[in-house]
Order: sequence, then structure tokens, then C-alpha cells
Amino acid sequence: MSRAYRIRLSESLSRHIAVDDGICSNLELLDVLPREQMAELLAAELAAAGFEQRPDDGQWVRVDSEGIVVRVDPQQGTITVSAAAEQQVEVSKTREVRTYAESDIVSRDRARAGIQAELEGEIAEREQALQAKVTEKLEGKLGDLRKELDKISNRVTGAALKRKAASLGEVREISEDPETGSLTIRVKI
Repeated sequence: MSRAYRIRLSESLSRHIAVDDGICSNLELLDVLPREQMAELLAAELAAAGFEQRPDDGQWVRVDSEGIVVRVDPQQGTITVSAAAEQQVEVSKTREVRTYAESDIVSRDRARAGIQAELEGEIAEREQALQAKVTEKLEGKLGDLRKELDKISNRVTGAALKRKAASLGEVREISEDPETGSLTIRVKI
């Protein structure tokens, strides 16, 4: 007659999870002036909006209180918005296995593999949850950022139009409506 044995197996897994999300887009600027002059005007507006220029690549960067990084390349007219998060995850599971031999290695290995698969699945779920949280945070910030960057783009375009008008002749009148963003320039050529 065989005896049944209950073997208790415990496994734990520790991982460092790092996730990020981002979006890249073009800043909508009209080519009113040469690219270098447009980049100069854009850089001035970005500095006024709290961006700092990185000396290594000339990009303008701002990191908000939530860790969202906004990077603008004035030469290329591109915007990159990104967010990242990391977390240390530790999970453990215990399982009892019934065997009919005290040294049944096959049953132990099968149970251990099952526990490892469950632990990997749990870590994958936590990683997906962290990724969703980062994406949600990024999406929540994009609406406000889009409005801010549209205003910066409008101010840069307005400044470029004023320079261009001045180069064409004598500027007689400039009327601006900050609410609608309309700009009227009368030039005597």
C-alpha cells in the first residue's frame, strides 16, 4: 500500500519593472521666415514658457511635477512628449503537492514550473497596470499641452509675420486680437 505525501513548495520572484510611453509630433509652424529665424523665434517663446535648452543637442526640455517630459527641437520643429515609471515588484506563492513517493522529482518540478508561470503572469499583469497608468497620465496631459503649444506656435507665427512685413516695407498698422489669434498688418510698399 502506497503512502501519500504532501509537499509544500514556495517560490518567490522579484523584478524591477520600468515602463514608458511617448508621442512625437510636428509643431505646426508656417515657413514665413527661413528655418533658422523661425527656430530663433521659437526658442525665445519656449524659454518664456519655462523650457530649458540642453547644451548637447540644442533641444528645449521641460519636466513637469508629474514627471512628464516635453522635448522640442526648434530646428526640426518636432515635439516629443514622454512619461516613464518604474516599480520594484515582489511576488510569492505557496502550493501543496500530493505525491506517492517522497522523492518524486517530476511532480515537484511540474508544480514548481506551474508556480513560476503564475508568478510570471502576475508580474506581467502588474507591468500592464503600470503601463496603463503611465499612458493615462500622458493622455491626461496632452490636451493642456496641445493648447499651450498652439499658443506658442501662434505667437511665433505672429512675430515672424511682423518681421516679414517690416522687411517688405513700412508697417503702418498692426492690430491683434489675443482671444481669436487674428493678426492684421498694413504695410506701405
